[in-house]
Amino acid sequence: ISAGKSSNTYRGLVRVGPTASGVRNFTQCDSLLLGDQCGAHTVPYIEVKNPSAQIEHEATTSKISDEQLFYAMQRGLGEEEAVALIVNGFAKDVLKELPMEFAVEAQKLLAISLEGSVG
Repeated sequence: ISAGKSSNTYRGLVRVGPTASGVRNFTQCDSLLLGDQCGAHTVPYIEVKNPSAQIEHEATTSKISDEQLFYAMQRGLGEEEAVALIVNGFAKDVLKELPMEFAVEAQKLLAISLEGSVG
């Protein structure tokens, strides 16, 4: 998640050696941009030396759409609340993998980071 003038970079390495058989890999890298001056860069590096390996990579970079904001705001949320809801939904899959105490802290940090990022 990038906001303001920030940018994020994902550099991933998947290396499959010649004797590694039955290898399956799926790498997912999704970015959410909040604002017009932030960015995201994805730099995957995949090295496969065994032809039986099944390797997949996907990456998306998106912004919160006007339709998403409109939908949330039509249900009584203010703009900041709507953005927070959408961002938390975006981060949900990562946060649920963290131990509970880290997930709670990460969610608090995310909320602090979002303060004032709308408008």
